[in-house]
Amino acid sequence: MPKAASLSGQPTPVTRRTVMAGLGAAAVAAGLPRRALAASSIKFSCDFRVYGGTAPFFYGNDLGFFKQNGITAQIDGSLGSGDAITRVASGAYDFGCADVSTLVEFVSRNPESAPILIMPIYDRTAACIISLAGKPVNTLKDLEGKKLGVSTADAGSRLLPGLLRLHNVDASKIEMITIEQKLRDTLLMQKRVDAVVGFDYTTLFNLIGNGVKKEDVHFVYYSNNGFDFYGQGLIASRKLVKSNPDLAKGVADAVAKSWIAAYKDPDAAIASITKRDALANAQVEKDRMEWVLNHHVMTPNVKAHGLGTMDMKRLDAGIVAIREGFEIKKPLTAKDVWDGRFMPPAADRKVG
Repeated sequence: MPKAASLSGQPTPVTRRTVMAGLGAAAVAAGLPRRALAASSIKFSCDFRVYGGTAPFFYGNDLGFFKQNGITAQIDGSLGSGDAITRVASGAYDFGCADVSTLVEFVSRNPESAPILIMPIYDRTAACIISLAGKPVNTLKDLEGKKLGVSTADAGSRLLPGLLRLHNVDASKIEMITIEQKLRDTLLMQKRVDAVVGFDYTTLFNLIGNGVKKEDVHFVYYSNNGFDFYGQGLIASRKLVKSNPDLAKGVADAVAKSWIAAYKDPDAAIASITKRDALANAQVEKDRMEWVLNHHVMTPNVKAHGLGTMDMKRLDAGIVAIREGFEIKKPLTAKDVWDGRFMPPAADRKVG
């Protein structure tokens, strides 16, 4: 065991306890949460692959926002929100980003193990019906007589029946074709379906990357048709937030700073993913990220009140709609899904 000199001049053993005490004192001096330091290594799952939609997380990590809070973060891409939620629920990951609608359904089925939402990121859901010029879908009623590509897993497809009922659209007049997500946009381009259900920023820029003009892409947003809900949000392990609330606060602080920083310097944010994926098209991914930021994250509400602003009435109303759309019998309230104790102070969430 190595020795260190004491004030008396005699050597003092350097133990794990003395090292941790010194680190703890340094953390206090720096204003960092000591408990976050004690559990400083985390695994974080994005809501999809490494691309423009997830660039802010990697950029914030590169800038050292997690390190500033005593946290070493391993950030990974995923197959989607369902994958991210399952990873956190299983304990394989500590934190993640996921679609809040998908989280609500998971909570209804797995109330004990389901992750908890600790900060909204997208103030507006990106779920929509996407079609192309030539045979555009401009209203939900336009879907009647059309072929619509849907999925068995994504929240948008699962919520669609409830949305159609709300607008008196006859679902029996729509030919719904179940397709894999990776084939969805290709089938739309090939006109084998007239429209698809998806997130605008995923499908739009996949289409643009394959030569489709932006002005030829049409959207019918759920948020404009009775489902004004949050999109992606920061989720955390329920066990972890109970055992180490300071760590949850540190991660929420780092994530908020990451998204605000990406908004201010998009080129630098995209550089964080192109260095991880040499095949990524920097311009397409920058356009994708800026679309996400300008359409879904930095809304007028967020610019006025800060990133992660939560409206409890809106959250409760969305949960009711999700219960109906997913045919969830179990009563659910906001407290089953949301824990706002870990949000950074409003001043630290200002967009500027």
